[in-house]
Amino acid sequence: MRILLHTVRNTKPFLQQCLSTQVHKGIVLGLHSDNKLSSGSKATISVAEQQHILEQAQALGHTGEPGTVQLMLNPARTRQIALVGLGSNKDESLSEVTRAAVAEGIKKLHANKVKEVSIGPMPCSRAAAEGATLGLYTFDKFKTHEKHEATEVTFIEDKDVAAGKVCAEAQNWARDLMNTPANHMTPQIFARCVEEQLGGLENVTVNVYDKQWVEDQRMGGLLAVSKGSEEPLRFVEIIYRGHASADQVPLAMVGKGITFDTGGYSIKPGKHMDLMKGDMGGGATVAAAMRAIAQLQLPINVVATIPLCENMISGGATKVSDIYTSRAGLTVEVMNTDAEGRVVLADALHYTVEKHQPSAIIDVATLTGAMVMALGELYTGVFTPSPALWSRIEGASKGSDEPVWRMPLHDAWDAMLKSPVADLSNIGNKSEAGACTAAAFLRHFVRDSRAVKKQGTLARDQNNDESLPRWAHLDIAGPMEATTSAGYHHRGMSGRPTRLLIELASQLAKNPIS
Repeated sequence: MRILLHTVRNTKPFLQQCLSTQVHKGIVLGLHSDNKLSSGSKATISVAEQQHILEQAQALGHTGEPGTVQLMLNPARTRQIALVGLGSNKDESLSEVTRAAVAEGIKKLHANKVKEVSIGPMPCSRAAAEGATLGLYTFDKFKTHEKHEATEVTFIEDKDVAAGKVCAEAQNWARDLMNTPANHMTPQIFARCVEEQLGGLENVTVNVYDKQWVEDQRMGGLLAVSKGSEEPLRFVEIIYRGHASADQVPLAMVGKGITFDTGGYSIKPGKHMDLMKGDMGGGATVAAAMRAIAQLQLPINVVATIPLCENMISGGATKVSDIYTSRAGLTVEVMNTDAEGRVVLADALHYTVEKHQPSAIIDVATLTGAMVMALGELYTGVFTPSPALWSRIEGASKGSDEPVWRMPLHDAWDAMLKSPVADLSNIGNKSEAGACTAAAFLRHFVRDSRAVKKQGTLARDQNNDESLPRWAHLDIAGPMEATTSAGYHHRGMSGRPTRLLIELASQLAKNPIS
C-alpha cells in the first residue's frame, strides 16, 4: 500500500504520466457504490488486475458515485483504465447512469490520446453502446485543421449492443443534419441525404417531390412559407414496410423541415439566429429514426413525411395578414410569419392522414419559444388528446431515457385562433399559451376541422379522445440544442428525440394500441 500511495502522489500529474508512457490502449470499467466492479468484469480482466483497480480506487477516494471518472494504469502499464462511477446496481435510472458514465469514460481516454478502447461489461449493454457512440461525437466537417482523431471502440457484442449502436448512430446523423449550416443543408441537399441514407435499405421506399407536386396537392401552407426563398422546396416521403400486412400503418411521423428560419417579415432577433440552422430538427430526427427502424428491421409499417423549405425575406415573401388556403381547404390568416412551422406541418399532416390512414400520427417540431420557457432543454413537450397514445409515448420515454412532459389541450385554445377574415389565424390572439395554441392549430388538420364550433358549446379540455387517428404533437424547441457537453451530450444541436421515436416504434411493433 505504501508503494501504491507513493505512485499516486508522484510529482508528475497522473495524466502526464499516462501520456509519457504512450499507452494508447484503454478500457472503460464500471464501479458500483458498494466498491464492486460491474458484473461480468471477471471475464475481461484477471483477479489480480481487479484487486489492483479496487486498491487504486480506494486510495484515490473513488466511491463509485455516478458522474465520477478516475483514470489509472493497469499493473503492467500497458493499458489505461477509465473507472466510471455507476452508483447502486439497483438504481431505477441505471441505464441513464450507464449511458452517461461510459460516455464520460471514453471521452477521458480519448482526450488522453488513447486510440483503441474496449468497453467492459456494464449493467445495461445497450445504454453502454449508446453512451460510447454518442460520447465520441464531434462535428468538424468544415475544419481544415485540428480534426478529431478517430478512436476505435470494441464491445462484448450482443444484440443489445448492436441495437444501441444503431440507435446512437441514428442520433449522431440527426446531429450532423442539424449542425450543418444552411448553405450546405438546403431542402434539396436534405432530401438527397435522405435518399442516400435510406434509399438502399430493405423494405424502404423514399419519394422526393418538387414544387409542381406540392401545387398539385394544394399545399398552400408549404407554398406560402417557401415563397421568400430562392431555394426550391422539397417534400420527402419515407415508407417502411416491416410487416406483412401492407394495408395497416400503426404509426406515421411528420417532421418539420425548415432548413433555415429568419422569421420572415416577423423577423427574429439577430442574437441566436444561428441556431435556426437546426429548425429542421423535427425532420432530421424523424428521418434518422426511420433509418434506425429499417436497420433494426422492426416488424411494423411506418410512414414519415418531411416538408422542406426555407423561411426567408424577399419581394415575393408572404406578408403579415396574407391569407392562404391549406390542403384541408381551411383558409388561414398569417398574423405572424415566424409561426411558419405549424403552417407547413398542417399540410403534411393532412396529406399523411388522407394518403396513408395511420392508426397513430406524431408530428415532431422545433415549434415554439414558449415551450423553451416552459420546459427548458431537458423535456420534450407532448400534446395529445389520447391517453392511450400518451401512455405509449411515456413508456418509450422511460425505455430511451428521453424525458417527456404532457401538456394540456383545451377548447379555449381553439377560440384564440379565430380570425375575423379567415377560418383560422396562424397564432393565438393573446400573448399567452403560445405552445398550446400552436398545438391546437395543428389538430385542425388531423381530423375533421374544429374551426367552426356551435355557439353556446361549453368549453372543455380535449385530453380524453381516442378517435382515430390518434395524434400527438412533440414540441422539441428546448431539446433541439445541448448547451453543455456533459455525459453523452455534445454542445450544439442534440439530435433529440431520435431514440425516443425509435423506441416508440419498437414498442408499438411488439404491442400495438388496440
